[in-house]
Amino acid sequence: MLRSRTGPEEEQIRTVFVPAPPPPESVYDTLRNGETLAEVLGGHGFSPSDIYQLIEVVREYKSPRRFRPGVVMRLTGPPGGQAEEILLQLNEDSLLRLDASPAGWASEVTTVPLSVDTLLLAGLIQSSLWYADLSGQVERLGEGEFQEYVYDLADVFAWKVDFTRDIRSGDAFRVAIEREVRPDGTVRSRRFIAIELRNRGRVFTAIPYTRPGGRRDYFDVEGEALRGVFLRYPVPYRITSGFTNRRYHPVLKRYRAHRGIDYGAPQGTPVKATASGTVTRAGTWGDYGRMVEIRHTHGIQTRYAHLSAISAGIRVGVRVDQGQVIGRVGSTGLATGPHLHYEFLQNGAHRNPSSMNLPSAPALEEQYMEEFAVGRDAALDLLEGVALPATEPDAVGPAVAD
Repeated sequence: MLRSRTGPEEEQIRTVFVPAPPPPESVYDTLRNGETLAEVLGGHGFSPSDIYQLIEVVREYKSPRRFRPGVVMRLTGPPGGQAEEILLQLNEDSLLRLDASPAGWASEVTTVPLSVDTLLLAGLIQSSLWYADLSGQVERLGEGEFQEYVYDLADVFAWKVDFTRDIRSGDAFRVAIEREVRPDGTVRSRRFIAIELRNRGRVFTAIPYTRPGGRRDYFDVEGEALRGVFLRYPVPYRITSGFTNRRYHPVLKRYRAHRGIDYGAPQGTPVKATASGTVTRAGTWGDYGRMVEIRHTHGIQTRYAHLSAISAGIRVGVRVDQGQVIGRVGSTGLATGPHLHYEFLQNGAHRNPSSMNLPSAPALEEQYMEEFAVGRDAALDLLEGVALPATEPDAVGPAVAD
């Protein structure tokens, strides 16, 4: 606002309008296969000097060589001009913001905002748990998301249901799941709030509860633990060869004892420790190929053979937890194709884990039952938001192998 005098005693006010600058514009770019961050920046008009400064700032947070194809970059600036703000995806949950200033490029790491939601799903099993007929909020599932829930669901009920043998056509399930979801729709974390599984006419319910200072476990409506001391199987896939004293070996072309269980599974499938213990072998061992051996309490050992890879940090003397991924399915050693060979030994003698009565974990202590009951009732009320799929009451289909 400018003022001009027209007389000694008179003042006139004149308003001058200054046009506002045009709003900044943003463009997005994606790192392509074989491309570097420097090349992406160069494509947006940055000089070699600017590119050097930007790369040096980025290097403080992450090596530029570690950025993989698919990383998204947002560049913001005046229309037709040089970008003055850059937003770079460091990982799924963090963004690096770079702002131009007279002193150079200022930097700040921000966290991707998350929203928490509840997902209700149900499924009717016709041919496989993997390909169940889904109902409920199916449209909210991301690509491949349901397959992750299959693994988790099988883990929860692994001590009550043998998913390699006991699943029948007409079985069904319903679940309430709490998720943390990123703006792009991908899921950062998930946890079951309640699960109901119908198997061969029996109905199992699972409610999570975490004891103070303890691990998160699943219990039935009465507070009895679903978890056993040992998992029934280290991978949720079908048995291709059982425990026997006489089996024709496809490689050796002769009969010999098969004192373990083979699970047919795709190359790279995660292999989980069936119980907590200490690693006593981790490496290549004769016909076993790449394998891991774990010592447990009560003189029990488990072996996981023909692995394609052993997980980072798994070495002799390391303590592992039940359910921890210790390796990946492969075909190393004396194997005709990808599968897991699993052995169970007690006091040095091979045992058949499929026929053993393995004990359950302790029930929930009385002092926690009141709190558990409150959460249980709320979870079951929520689960009523999706119906357990119905089937013919006397229909008993053939066994389905997963």
